Formats: sequence, C-alpha cells, structure tokens
Amino acid sequence: MKTKIKSGLLISAICMVVFSACSLEEFNPSGSTAGVVYNTETGMNTLVNAAYYNFRAQFYGREDVMFLWEGGTDLWYMAARGTYADQLLTYTEKLDPTTGQIKNTWQRLYEIVNYANAGINRIGAVEFANPANKLAKEGELRFIRAYAYWMIAECYGNVTLRTTETSGVPLTAQRSPLKDFYDLIISDLERAVEILPVTQTDYGRADKKAAIGLLARTALTRASYLEYFENNKTEADKYYQKALTASTELINNQSTYKCSLYPKFEDIFAPANNKNNAEALWSITHSTNTALNPQSSNPNRLFRWYLAKYTGLCGMPSTEVLEYGRDGASRMMPTKYLLNVFNEDIDSRYYGSFREEYKIPVTASKYSWSATDITRFKKSFAAGSVTLQPGDTALLYTKKVIADKASRKYGVKDINDLYNADGTISNDANNNPYYPALRKFRDPDRTAGSDAGTKDVIVMRLAEMYLIAAEASYKLNKTSPSAADFINVLRTRAAIKTPVDHTAEMQVTNAQINLNFLLDERARELAGEHLRWPDLKRTKQLENRLGAGKQNPDIVAFNPAKHYLRPVPQAELDALQNKTEYGQNPNY
Repeated sequence: MKTKIKSGLLISAICMVVFSACSLEEFNPSGSTAGVVYNTETGMNTLVNAAYYNFRAQFYGREDVMFLWEGGTDLWYMAARGTYADQLLTYTEKLDPTTGQIKNTWQRLYEIVNYANAGINRIGAVEFANPANKLAKEGELRFIRAYAYWMIAECYGNVTLRTTETSGVPLTAQRSPLKDFYDLIISDLERAVEILPVTQTDYGRADKKAAIGLLARTALTRASYLEYFENNKTEADKYYQKALTASTELINNQSTYKCSLYPKFEDIFAPANNKNNAEALWSITHSTNTALNPQSSNPNRLFRWYLAKYTGLCGMPSTEVLEYGRDGASRMMPTKYLLNVFNEDIDSRYYGSFREEYKIPVTASKYSWSATDITRFKKSFAAGSVTLQPGDTALLYTKKVIADKASRKYGVKDINDLYNADGTISNDANNNPYYPALRKFRDPDRTAGSDAGTKDVIVMRLAEMYLIAAEASYKLNKTSPSAADFINVLRTRAAIKTPVDHTAEMQVTNAQINLNFLLDERARELAGEHLRWPDLKRTKQLENRLGAGKQNPDIVAFNPAKHYLRPVPQAELDALQNKTEYGQNPNY
C-alpha cells in the first residue's frame, strides 16, 4: 500500500521559510550547518519534502491560487456580490502591488524555488544507499522547480529567475526574459522524465507521468506565447510538436504509466475515488488524519467556495448536510456562459460538475411552507398550504427555464432568476447565492461543521492530455490522429448513455475545431481545476472573453495593457537597492 508524503512532520528538520528570511542555524539548535545537514541522504530527503510543503499548505486547497487561477475569467462571477478578493475576481483598483494574495503567492513560490535550487545544486555530492533513490530525488526537485517557475512566469511574467539558492536578503535582482524561464522549465522536465521512476512508494510525489504531463502543459504554454504574443508560428510549431509528443506518450501508454480514464466523468470526482485516483497525474495530498496536514484546522477548503446557499431553506436543516457541503462561504458563482456551454441533455459533464437539486434528509422533519420562503421563492400558494416530506426535493437551482416555478411545491431559482438577458448577474442573485454549485470538490467524509477537508486536490489529470494533444494537433494541422479524434474520446465518455445513447450526437468533426471550441471544451472538462486563467492568458483571450457582450459581461475593468500580469509585490521591490532598474510590471 502506498503511503502519503508527510511533509508536515518531516519538514521540522529545516527552516520552513525561505533561506533569505532565516537561516538553518537560527532554526536548528544542534548548530549543524545547511551544508552538513544536506550532505546526508536523510537531510536531502527532508529538503525534498520541504520543497513540496507550500503546494499543500498554501496553494492547492486554499483560496489564493483558486482566486489567481480561476477568478477573473469567463467562468466565474464573484458570488453574492461580496468584496473578498474582488480585485482578482473583477480587476478593481485594489489589484495593486500591496494585494495580499499577490505578495503571499510570490513569497511562497520563491520559497519552493529556493528549496529546489538548494537540493539540485547539492545532491550530486550526497551519497545514497541506492543510486535509483538519488535520481528520484533529483527528478522530484526538478519537477517541483519547473512547476513553481511555471506558476511564477504565468502570474508575474519576466521577473527573477534564480538557479542557485539564496542566503540572507538579496539586495539586488535582475529580470530574465520569459524565454529563459521556459528554457529552464522544459530542461528541468526533460531531465525529470529521464530519471523519475514510473511509480513512487509515497502517493503525491512526482513520478514519470507527472513530469511528462507537466512537460506537455508547459510546452503548449510556450507555443501559445510564441504564436499569440510574439507572432512566431514557425518557432511555436516546435513546441506544439513537443506538447503533442509528450501528451500522446501518456495517452498511448496508459498501462505503462499506471493511469487511465475513468469510464464515466462523474467517477473522477467521486469521493471514493479521491485517494489514489486512476486518472490523476499529480495530486496534492491532504490526510484524513488532520494532525498530518500542514494546516491542520483547514488544509483543504475547496469544498466550500463554490457552494450555493441551501441550509435553512424550504425544510432543509439549519446545519450542513455533509453530501451537500458546508455553505456560507460562497466565493465563486458560475457565469451564464459556463452553464450554457454544456448541453446537459446529452453531456453528462454538466450534472457531473454541478449540483442543482437538494432533498430534505430522510432524518429531518416534514416542512410546511412558511411566509418567508413563499416570498423568497415567489410562490403562488399560501403559507401552510403545501407540505414537504423527508426525502422530497426542497430546492432546485437550475440552468433551465422553469415555466411553472411559482406553483411547484419546492423552491426554484431558474436561469432567468440568476442572470439578466445580457448575462450579467440579476439583482436577485446579487444578494442571494442561489445557483448551480460546482460539486467536483465535495467532501462528505469530513466532520460536520469543520473546515478540515480530507480530500486530495487533483492538479493534473489524464483528460488534460487529450485536450493538449487536440490543441497541438489542430495547430500542426494533423489529420491522423486529428484534433477531433482526441476530443471525441472525452466526448464519448461524457455522452449520456441511458435511457437514450447520445454518443453519436456528442461527436465532433475536425472542421468544427477552432480555438474558441477548444477553450469551450476545456471549460466543459476542467472548470474549477485551477487552469482557466492561464489558459485564457496564454491564448491571449482574456480581453476577448471579458466585458460587455462577452462570456463574462460582469467584468468591465479588465485592461489588456495591464492585467495579463499581476504586479510585483511592493514589499519585494522596496527591499531592492536597484528597484528602479528592476521596475514594476506595466501600468501598476
């Protein structure tokens, strides 16, 4: 049986913040220097565990990366018109160099890079009992550095590229071209592919399939920049081919790499399949034993932020139903575009991704409609005249238009209640988080009322490789296999099969494939999975999908001359003696 990385415990041997902020000597009462500690196999293993730490403790499962990677796109509105993180969700003037999420993410990513640099530059001199283990640790470090630098480059652009560890506070820094970032990222990943094992004993460690998958993702990203920002299609095609080669390596050799598509889309996110997920290429692990998690009180709260309000409405209990999740922290509401990009009558990915219906638990009491709920849901009957029994539907928040919603015995909010005709949020939805709720991250195995999520976060999965292969094949004008061939594998899986088999209706031809279709298909498959902002950025589509008359008409402040990058944190600039030379990102 595989075990999970327990970096929350193992990290205690070294400083848990970047070396420039504190030294090993300050943290280590034994007096051992970093060179002494890292010169042993045990010390190097501990350093590798530390390099994973922020992915678990600060990124996947928590809010900042969700806002940065999914917010401010065509998929999500700011739910219930809150103001928390509105600078990232709607590009308000509060998006500036002092923004907390911007500063925290910068610091934590460079912490990861510094750990990885320390390990990569020292591991050659470390003796391991088993040389294969030494190669595996180097491969993990290179994968981790590549992943962190991919995030840095996407978020901040051509900022600081370091390949050696820092000690003390750096007083000067230089920017590096984006090309240099991707040269290093791809070089690290190609080395990682060579030396990582096919499987790891500890689940959650990077293995060969994780490195191949990230190589496919980052090669596609580099190709996109070359085409859309540098107008260099000839050079872009080299990276499209690299992306195609890497993605099809996994697609064509699933048994070798111990991964496979689930037969049904809904199986991917079934709680029973969360641990050791067959489709996952890399997951960020969170233990069911909260003492093993870096953030023991709330290690993974993704199960909360996409939820609609249901407790206390129309006979639903006033406390959470574990299957439906702990509401009350609504952050992300689907756009009208996102709901309508699915044909829910033939595509199972809609109901596999979103919850519309809530039933009164069988353990609850019957409910007679109150005057408050009648007003809230605009019912045509009188208070007390309609009763709901345990097991009955209490609420329906639906993308469909419901003609007789006033007379239905349960509460209904349909798409016309949620959105205006132009796709902006209605006044009703402005005040009330009643909408189809993303259910991919549900966690019914928690303790009720607790924020301590138990589920792993799948950050890369095999279906993404089909989408990468399709996009690369389309860009390279491949006909066998074609872009449609890759897409149709996913659409065949997604097709509703009973009582009528809609597989044939779900198929597409190569003539239907273009960039907009590919982005729509990525929305159908990957909504909420921490990829949308990078996807729209790399294809230069943010300004084409945000604004009046577009997929997210609620975002009117997006400035393409400014918002394709996040600002360099002011605190980082102020620490530099050459901050004028280094400079802020444009227009901040």
